[in-house]
Amino acid sequence: MIKKVGIVLFAMGIVMIFIGMPYLLGYSTNEFLKYPLYLGLLVTVIFAPTPTKRK
Repeated sequence: MIKKVGIVLFAMGIVMIFIGMPYLLGYSTNEFLKYPLYLGLLVTVIFAPTPTKRK
């Protein structure tokens, strides 16, 4: 269950990055687009799936 929540939050972070991408690339001057960009990067890094080692 917790793994599924982490995957959903990771996917939401990716979507937030794509929403904020026009601000990063300079196509938009809307200041509100920088918040999804940076929050998406933060959420993506925190909830990035990590491989588990099996013996």
